[in-house]
Amino acid sequence: MVATLGKTETLEKLHRGIYPRNIAVFGAARHNQHRWLKSHLPFHEKHGKVFHVNINEEEWPGADELGVQNYRSILDIEEPIDYVTISVPRKIVPRLVADCIKKDVALVHIFTAGFEESGEEEGIQLDHEIRDMARASGLLIMGPNCMGLFNPAIGIRQSEGEYHGENGGFAYISQSGSMASGMAMEANAYDVKMSKCISMGNGMILDSPDYIDYLVQDPDTKVIGLYLEGLRNPGRFFKSLQEATKKKPVLVWKVGLTEDAARATEAHTGTSFIREDLWQSLLARCGAISIESQEEMIDTVKALELVRPFTGFNVGLYANTGGHSTDMANVFSKNGFKIVPLTESSYEELRSFYNMIGGNYVNPIQQAPAEHHERIIKILSQDNNVDAVVIELQVNRLAAEPDFLDDRIRIFKETQASSPKPVAAIVTNAYPKLDPATEEGINKRFSQEGIPAFPSFLSAARAMRKVAEYYTLKRYVDD
Repeated sequence: MVATLGKTETLEKLHRGIYPRNIAVFGAARHNQHRWLKSHLPFHEKHGKVFHVNINEEEWPGADELGVQNYRSILDIEEPIDYVTISVPRKIVPRLVADCIKKDVALVHIFTAGFEESGEEEGIQLDHEIRDMARASGLLIMGPNCMGLFNPAIGIRQSEGEYHGENGGFAYISQSGSMASGMAMEANAYDVKMSKCISMGNGMILDSPDYIDYLVQDPDTKVIGLYLEGLRNPGRFFKSLQEATKKKPVLVWKVGLTEDAARATEAHTGTSFIREDLWQSLLARCGAISIESQEEMIDTVKALELVRPFTGFNVGLYANTGGHSTDMANVFSKNGFKIVPLTESSYEELRSFYNMIGGNYVNPIQQAPAEHHERIIKILSQDNNVDAVVIELQVNRLAAEPDFLDDRIRIFKETQASSPKPVAAIVTNAYPKLDPATEEGINKRFSQEGIPAFPSFLSAARAMRKVAEYYTLKRYVDD
């Protein structure tokens, strides 16, 4: 937290910056296509005002074309400003920060890089100058060297390509700017919407614990994810993390866990190395969920949002082919699940109609005609030996036959309504492979209907395991 502010004051001021009355952008220009004005334009059109501050009046026409007013100084603006984006050469940043302090700005996003992380004497001096001013005044700084805030509900964005006017329950904190905006875009492709996305950069003033503390009390946020390269204050981080996991799932993707990788993270954000075994131990003690990739982060968030809570690891599987059934069983068993025999009553019912040559009805059940899918899913979901059900579907037929897609969705929804067990889909892309947009569209349709759908056996197994482990640990801690 900021030196002159307590925790409550910091969170209140951060909230004012995340939900500002008005915004100012320093340094929008032709050479950067007025990117930050364009990024915040939805906010300007529907919520508050965006102002362009630039001493170079030759850059004003670009703002005029966007319907944004120009000023030489933020101090000339009569309206209150709560959030500022700074994109200017690093030498100029301290003077603009001083003006923001005079203007009583709540939160300043510094896009500019080249400060302490550069290792250069000038960059370090400028970093310390800005840090001292901010700490003395209580100004909150997001960055430097970051993409700032994405608040889709009110149209504050990190890039023009991000959506606005809608939001979800996934909040993301990232030390990397590209990993922040990349997560927002890819998650949206799989219908995982964000409540907030914070690119925090070097953490000059606001550090990851500040954002964790804020998002824990944010009513829109249901799941918190982090992309971390390193920690500035490990003790404070783990304290905030442990408190957060008591209230919401927290997923942590940590890079730089080998000495070779740590050299890259230290050069990028100036953070130091921590051994992987120690990291994983601390993470587990805090009750957080360890993540290893962007895809796993998205799949796990989706699972936490859509998969019904469960704590068992016995899974009932259905595969499209015999080969897929062995692969599916292999992947799920390697990821901590038991592919258990079904009850005798389930086998009796399966024998009453399952007579396909070349197929079988052990677990995983495989290669049944489509007309039997509904009955098979029902049997698996009602079997007393099974804790969760996962069904493979082929995207090619789902895309080619809209009626078939509608019918599969009906079956899943009716099963969800009649069984307390989670039921998930794996939508595989067989040869000839369909284009990614079609595959994403099918997965999105399932998600929009409240059905967890994953693109591969591995993605489903990992995400489902994370959910089972989370609720198992939560039950143990709660008891």
